[in-house]
Amino acid sequence: MPTSRAYSFMAASMVIYLFGNQTQVGWLYVVAALLLGIVLAGWWMNRGVLSHLEGNRQIGDGQDREFYEAEAVDITLTLRKRAGGTTHHLRVREECPLAAPDSPTQSMQLFIPSLSKQQAVQFTYPVTLDRRGVHLFPDNRSDSRAPFGFFRREGKLHIKTSVLVYPEVRPLQRFAFLERTLNAQIARPRAGVGYEVMGVRPYRAGDSPRHIHWRSVARTGVLISKEFADEAQPGLTLVIDLFEHPYPPERSKHTPFEWAVKAAASIGDYAQHKGYRLHLLSDDEATPAPRGVVDRRALLEYLARVQPQGKRPLEQVIGAQAVQAFVVVILPWPEPTLIQPLITLRQQGANVMAVVMAAHSFPKAGSDSSTLCEPLRNADIEVREVVFGDDWVEQLT
Repeated sequence: MPTSRAYSFMAASMVIYLFGNQTQVGWLYVVAALLLGIVLAGWWMNRGVLSHLEGNRQIGDGQDREFYEAEAVDITLTLRKRAGGTTHHLRVREECPLAAPDSPTQSMQLFIPSLSKQQAVQFTYPVTLDRRGVHLFPDNRSDSRAPFGFFRREGKLHIKTSVLVYPEVRPLQRFAFLERTLNAQIARPRAGVGYEVMGVRPYRAGDSPRHIHWRSVARTGVLISKEFADEAQPGLTLVIDLFEHPYPPERSKHTPFEWAVKAAASIGDYAQHKGYRLHLLSDDEATPAPRGVVDRRALLEYLARVQPQGKRPLEQVIGAQAVQAFVVVILPWPEPTLIQPLITLRQQGANVMAVVMAAHSFPKAGSDSSTLCEPLRNADIEVREVVFGDDWVEQLT
């Protein structure tokens, strides 16, 4: 793409040529040809200035590790000239999706005076991971006006980089809702891992040899294993509302839904450290939750990806599946239609807690949470209301 300098030189060449044509002064023709020749030489030398460039991006120390929201990491961008001649006056724009929208590292322009064959340069910049999610770095836009600034060559440098950022997990010192029956052990009438023998069944690959019922083997000649009753602490079902409520548009991460995800991560982390069997319940049509008992990694990976894009109201989700003895319902939007489903869960014998984000207290206000919290408290359902501006960890405990 020609620059204003190229147009100026070509215009000057034309004017000098016209003067020479009128005056028949020979050296004016030479000057006009020289100016035009410089422009043509600049075009020829600018053609391959961005060819054979490649790059690499390293997040943190380069090890395969976990990244969390609000964590500070260093990002190292390496650019290398694989072949060809030296590239001069190279500008590269680095867009970092991990940085906050108002951070200076969110968009940076890097300048490289020269980059010769097989040479590499590195840029390292610090970033505080702004928010959870799967983040893809866009292509780096590059340009050069070498050698004389007459032409601007533009290109894109594809450096594939994908980063999964887990939500912020703040350890809870206590969570009274789960500490009521912390040491209770419940034997369930189904097969599992325990000590009480409830029957026998055919041997399956992977069964421990210590569990073989040798009397049955001697009688039938077939391998038979003991089957034990499942003895475990009461489980916790973490219910997350993914319905697409009318959230106000907001670029900041300080929204009711983002705070709800962080609260879910911290509560789930606390339950797992205390030995509770954790289950997730949400709208499977939006983001399917892992089935069965969820470990810490599965919990964080799920919470890193969820978005409020569900089409099924939470009351439909709650009524569709069985829950554990303890149920914590995370509500980023105070929806009064949830009152009766939660009361029904309580009447069925589950210990229910509602963690409600006070949407009206956030920077872009939403619905008043009192229309949901007060009826739930009156129905003997424990409620934790999280107000923006206060320490949400203290509000949970």
